[in-house]
Amino acid sequence: MAAMSRARPSGAIPAHASGRRPYSLRRRLMVASMGAFAVLIALLSAGLWTYARSSANETYDLLLRGAAIAILERISVTPEGIDIDLPPSALEILALDQDDRVFYRVVDADGATLTGTADLPSEGSLAKSPPLQEPVFFDSQYSGETVRFVVNGRTLLSADEPQWVGVQIGQTRIARNAMERDLILKGLVPLAALSIAGVAMARAGIGFAMRPLAGIERDIRERQPNDLKPLDALPPREVESLITAINGFMRRLDLSRDQAESFIADVAHQMRTSLAALYSHLEAAGDQGEAGTVAVLRARDQARRTVRLTNQLLSHAMVIHRADKEMFETIDLGELVRRLMEEIVRDERAGGIDFAVELPPPPTPAKVMGDPIAIREALRNLVDNAVRHGPPDNQITLHVVATTLRGRPAFAIGVEDQGPGIADADKPRVVERFYSSGPGGGSGVGLAIVAAVAESHKGRLDLADRKPSGLRASMTLPQSPLPGGEAP
Repeated sequence: MAAMSRARPSGAIPAHASGRRPYSLRRRLMVASMGAFAVLIALLSAGLWTYARSSANETYDLLLRGAAIAILERISVTPEGIDIDLPPSALEILALDQDDRVFYRVVDADGATLTGTADLPSEGSLAKSPPLQEPVFFDSQYSGETVRFVVNGRTLLSADEPQWVGVQIGQTRIARNAMERDLILKGLVPLAALSIAGVAMARAGIGFAMRPLAGIERDIRERQPNDLKPLDALPPREVESLITAINGFMRRLDLSRDQAESFIADVAHQMRTSLAALYSHLEAAGDQGEAGTVAVLRARDQARRTVRLTNQLLSHAMVIHRADKEMFETIDLGELVRRLMEEIVRDERAGGIDFAVELPPPPTPAKVMGDPIAIREALRNLVDNAVRHGPPDNQITLHVVATTLRGRPAFAIGVEDQGPGIADADKPRVVERFYSSGPGGGSGVGLAIVAAVAESHKGRLDLADRKPSGLRASMTLPQSPLPGGEAP
């Protein structure tokens, strides 16, 4: 049975390994807002409950204290003893709520009940010495209900000695609790309205805040595949760095695409030209006599140039690819030069050429952070150029010199030869692809590779003439990458 596959529609969100969809920013903002509102409402509700309970207690405590003072004022000392004249109005004020019950008693300094209910709980308020004069309020369970009590005392002057009497009055909390609930309910109504308004405002605010993101999404979705111009939206401050990063990525992608298109176009033109010349020489090689021999030699030379061009183009593509990846590691430039020198002396083209190596003194470690393959490829191209364009008795020196780049430690690595050099007018152009200034008409790719390697390492390529003849080509590379990708 043939295998069947289902194409994913354009714009579909890929499934995650966990099987869960990405979280919604709108939902997270809403949940965070609701959580903040819930905490705020809880705090306001707790404060409202505390305020309502305190207000109800203060209101009814004034009545309790007023009743106690009224009773104390009607107690006097007579020759026969303590005279208690309970004013009816004192307890009638507390009995305004028909559901509440009122309890009282009058005690002496020893705590003995002179009148009233004798078993009322005192919570130790009558055991203080000297007897208290200020009112004391407390809640206690009595007769199956929670009762609010007040204990207040007074010292009576007599002929013999002063006598202290106290009054304890209690009232059930039915009216207090009703007042407390009423205050809470009246406070919760505007609080609930405030909560609903807050939720609505939060939803509206989140929707307003997400509107610029929707515009950015629409801009990207409606673009053509080749439209890589930066986003011109004015994003919120919180996502400004994200838009800046997207624009930076799009600029790099646009630059990479332009470089790839230019590279492919140049390669196609050069390969077409080289192969056309090779084909022309091969056709002429079919002629008899000396002309055919010359055509064969030309075809062989053209094939050699085509192979060299192909290798250098592949090398250039590899350098560009590795520059995007930034495959950096610690490189010992001295070791890299020595290994390259071992390969060069085995090359048959190196016969008759005097090679030398100049490295920093041993205490100075010639190490940089970079791509060893790319740097080696660049140095190899410099040597190949020196061999190709130099005289038969050429003297080539590979050097590594400690220097500085923009005030930072660096090393200059390159090649010196005794060739014809490069005219000053041609120096800025020889680093361009397929531009050649030599009499042999080289491929024009070697120095372009070296320039690309120097640029990818945030370094610099320098070309300088030597006296009386020759060229010094050096790449100055920083020991470590410049901060923030800063270019030299």
